[in-house]
Amino acid sequence: MAWSSSNRDARFNPGWERTRKQILERDRYRCQWIVTDWHTGAKHICGYPANEVDHKVRAKNGEPDDDSPSNLWALCPYHHKQKTARESGEARVEKRRSREEAEWYSRPAFR
Repeated sequence: MAWSSSNRDARFNPGWERTRKQILERDRYRCQWIVTDWHTGAKHICGYPANEVDHKVRAKNGEPDDDSPSNLWALCPYHHKQKTARESGEARVEKRRSREEAEWYSRPAFR
């Protein structure tokens, strides 16, 4: 979804800039994405410089975002893009499934 047609700005809480700064400071401006080392299988945080704050769990169906500190983390641009792309793909699949289900139940046998 393009930002120009998004309602995302309207869903930000009025104190978002302050919350964002607090989360970045809490996470020491380092990406908190969990990375698995492909050699050893060990898990660790990415640790690259982060300047973006993301919701760990997205709000669904236009509900307000959960801006509690436990649901927010600092991410580097790379991992934020990866997470957003995955969530967008999941949302597209869900919309398609809903459309197909609505089409199925709109058939004459279900009227």
